[in-house]
Amino acid sequence: MDNITIMNGNPKSASGGRLMGMALDYMAYPLVGSIDQTLIESTLQQLWGLGKNRFSHQYAFEARLDDTTIGMITCYPVSVMDKLVWPTVRELIKMRKWKLVKHSLLHLQDLWSMVSLNEGRADEYHIGALATLPEGRGYGIGSKLIHFAEEKARLSNYGKCSLTVKQENLRAIKLYERLGYQITDTIEKKPYYLYRMVKPLPRILT
Repeated sequence: MDNITIMNGNPKSASGGRLMGMALDYMAYPLVGSIDQTLIESTLQQLWGLGKNRFSHQYAFEARLDDTTIGMITCYPVSVMDKLVWPTVRELIKMRKWKLVKHSLLHLQDLWSMVSLNEGRADEYHIGALATLPEGRGYGIGSKLIHFAEEKARLSNYGKCSLTVKQENLRAIKLYERLGYQITDTIEKKPYYLYRMVKPLPRILT
């Protein structure tokens, strides 16, 4: 559709936290220290508006239908993603304070599994989060956003683009395979069971 545009993430976008929560799903619980969806969304909305964290608008791109945001993708070199881990943790502790610390102490296994997932490799450009609002489905938004991230990777001279997907998410896996991604690794760190998928990218001729 010609009226779909992809643009830099807007720190004031009201959909940022909601889309990020959809992308993370249950993986948001140890990050926020709660299963309260309203609290998860509001916390991620705050992170979205800030800079220098993994869930910031700084590393996001929004798909807009006319003037409405209907999808979002975050992408970055793996080296950048890895450097954002502890700044993200610091911001979360500032926001959630003792409640997050208490939750983390009670769920140490979940927290350790989260921070040690090893989602990407140093020579890859990584898609960290991808989500489309229900009202935006059927327009091919996910595919458009992924192609956009791949072009960013190529322009940054990366020959591979990677992502992770829950093993039970067969619909997403089929989409990624259709777009040229292949399963290269299995991540099994209870309660997270993921596939790493990678796509080789053609180099830009110089």
